[in-house]
Amino acid sequence: MAEFVRRAVELPEGTLPLYRAAKTMKNHRGLVRQRVGVAYDQVRARRIAEESIRREAASKNRPADLINIALEKVVEAGLELPAFSTFDVMASTLRKEVNAEICGGIHDRMSAFERAGLLRLLEERESDGTTLYNRLKKPAQGPTWSHFKNLAKRLEWVDELGETDVWMDDVAAGKITDFAGEADAADVAELRDYKPVKRLALVACLTHKARMRVRDDLATMFCKRVAIKIKKAKVEPEEIRLAEREIVEALIGNYRTVLKSIDEGGPAQVALEKAAAMTAEVRAALEGLDEQAPADEVARRLEDRVSPAVLALARAQAVQADGFGAVTQAVEGFGGFAKQYEQIEKVSAHHGNFWEVLLYGQIGRDRAVMFDLAEKLEFTAMSEDGRVLDALAHAQRHQAARGEYISALGKNSIDFDLIESQFRHLMRVAVSVREGAISSSTLLKRLRSGSKKNATYAAFREVGRVIRTVQLLRYLSDAPLRRRVTAATSKVESFNRFSQWIGFGNRGVIADNDPVEQEKAMKFNALLTNAVIFHNALDIAEIVRQLLEEGWEIDSEDLAHISPYLTEHINRFGEYSTHELGITPEAYDPKLDVDFTPLREQDPAAAGFGPAA
Repeated sequence: MAEFVRRAVELPEGTLPLYRAAKTMKNHRGLVRQRVGVAYDQVRARRIAEESIRREAASKNRPADLINIALEKVVEAGLELPAFSTFDVMASTLRKEVNAEICGGIHDRMSAFERAGLLRLLEERESDGTTLYNRLKKPAQGPTWSHFKNLAKRLEWVDELGETDVWMDDVAAGKITDFAGEADAADVAELRDYKPVKRLALVACLTHKARMRVRDDLATMFCKRVAIKIKKAKVEPEEIRLAEREIVEALIGNYRTVLKSIDEGGPAQVALEKAAAMTAEVRAALEGLDEQAPADEVARRLEDRVSPAVLALARAQAVQADGFGAVTQAVEGFGGFAKQYEQIEKVSAHHGNFWEVLLYGQIGRDRAVMFDLAEKLEFTAMSEDGRVLDALAHAQRHQAARGEYISALGKNSIDFDLIESQFRHLMRVAVSVREGAISSSTLLKRLRSGSKKNATYAAFREVGRVIRTVQLLRYLSDAPLRRRVTAATSKVESFNRFSQWIGFGNRGVIADNDPVEQEKAMKFNALLTNAVIFHNALDIAEIVRQLLEEGWEIDSEDLAHISPYLTEHINRFGEYSTHELGITPEAYDPKLDVDFTPLREQDPAAAGFGPAA
């Protein structure tokens, strides 16, 4: 700062910011305070800083955030800032005190049984030798059936550890996240170095986040599995189309055989004709008799023995049964009635593209796990329309039904288009939660809000969809806009590639699980990247000046195509010369003797330049 002032007022090199008289220094400080409009009251400034840090430390954990808030409050009060070391020590001390109070509260809200259960996680081991504590850290795996079932079991296990919502009562979400991150970054040996109360509080926070994460993972995996099953069900009609000729030819052959069996000259028809002839003989022998006929008349006609007519009747019934049996045997030979009905359903689904009838065969194995999750998880309507939840409750009431159909829902019909649209929205929400675009707690607050708020939220969501659609249509129809968007995208991608090239250590992988250390690594990388870009820009400007001195004409449009993301001349490993550490670089000249007016006068829309570029 002193060197900058020296150069600005053109003082000679070596000028030091010293006063010969302390009184002069005091007067100058008073004039500076008067100029910037601040008062000197260190006691009040410290009090304001302490109050703001203590208040914010209940929800924030990073010292930098606490210091920034304290600085802001002191500046708002119009007071001169104390030394940075004062803020640093104050933030560290107060954060430690507040965290100790929070950890103590978590500890006291747990029962002795729950404390013992969490401590056992640090001692008991899995079959692979790792502690149960590591089970809390395991991420979700791919959406296979076995992983889905195992994740559902993990939900039962983590819920049995205790009511973490009670433990975290009045604890800010940011604190829980930071404590859980600290616990996740530590192993069992490191946790044993903590004091018992803090150790237990950190494990409790990790357990609470694990309960939330396993529900998020289950929702995401559920959505992925249903999406996969629906995709397969929708693809199956196309597969059936490919195999349609074989199925249709088989059905034609099957029913040709059935028709031949019952057609004229076929076994069934011949049997019917024989049965009819035999029945006619019986009727002729017993014509005129009924159930009231006297016994002597019947005996006279039958001549006191079994009449051939009665025997013919019995044979007729047997022949008729054999005839119909031939038809049944023919169907059984084709795989049975169920197989024939299944093929008919498939062909029908293909012709009408009714993929829904094929869905059950895809999700049959998941059915039990899904119903079990429906009992354990709490679902809330995304809008005022509760028909999807009504349909779910109706299906749960008929979970044990084994018939082909269940009773209708009633006057509240099921809108499957609504279900599918809400399922897609649920997929988007699940992805947003997974990628960190929205937190689970924020999502729950939105879902649990009143119906009026939900309606407003839904309305804004629809407006957002319209805006996105309009922007997309504008993008498709506006060539200059596409050029500007492409230019902006290219710049961002170029910066990202350059930043990755700079952060080559450990192949760019951040190995530390501590969120604070991860953020440091990212910010340091961004700082170094910007510093190299600035250095490249200075080198480019210097070369342009040299070319101008040599008589070259420099076109502004040519400069517009030069990128500062140059790497060929940079040695990433560096060459370190300690004697250069004390050399002060010369002030850089930000001006170039190049006329950039033609670029500014061009129509941004026609040239492809603009705010986006």
